[in-house]
Amino acid sequence: MSASTIGKEPVTEQPRRGPKPLLAEKGKGNGEITLLWFFIVGPMVALAAAVPVFWGWGLGWDDVVLGAVFYVIAGLGVTAGFHRYFTHGAYKAKRWLELTMAVVACLSLEMSPIGWVAEHRRHHQFSDEEDDPHSPWRFGTTKRALTKGFVDSHMGWLFKKERTNPERFAPDLLKDPAMVWLDKHYGYIAASSFLLPTLIGVCGPGAGKVPLPPSSGRDWCACRSCTM
Repeated sequence: MSASTIGKEPVTEQPRRGPKPLLAEKGKGNGEITLLWFFIVGPMVALAAAVPVFWGWGLGWDDVVLGAVFYVIAGLGVTAGFHRYFTHGAYKAKRWLELTMAVVACLSLEMSPIGWVAEHRRHHQFSDEEDDPHSPWRFGTTKRALTKGFVDSHMGWLFKKERTNPERFAPDLLKDPAMVWLDKHYGYIAASSFLLPTLIGVCGPGAGKVPLPPSSGRDWCACRSCTM
């Protein structure tokens, strides 16, 4: 050993850091998938069944207006909030508006802010490739495959067990305490998409003319008109 090497620590090569995993370690459980079917598909079926039965004495134009209002509010939360603002940073917004958009977007039941943004950023990074979470081309190019891809890309992706890794695709939102809080309490906000329209429909103007219980088709109509 030469004198020049005495007292020096051996040099070890540092491991190279690659990109974080594409998917989160913990996906959606069976319970969560079941609740998604119940809260998203169930009310749609109930609405389709309620309209021809209860229209005129349990359902009316006030329900249509109520549903349209919640649809616009939740829709703007997703399009202007989740998509243009949180995912792409297309514009600047004051904090109160940022939080408002995040909350009302949760009424759409299209995931929490962190989950939605991670999913959509992954979609843009791998657009129409194998790792695109909702590509309409993933099943092929036949009419049947395209139909299946259309349904999957617009709604089916919500019911998959895999969960996009937010540490890779939404690290900025993970640093925001408000977004983390919304992510943890997303279930309560989602439940309010049922409760708020129900309370308005039952207690609002004209409620006295409705001879139906709170769990009637009128309330299902009002509650879930803003789903997608």
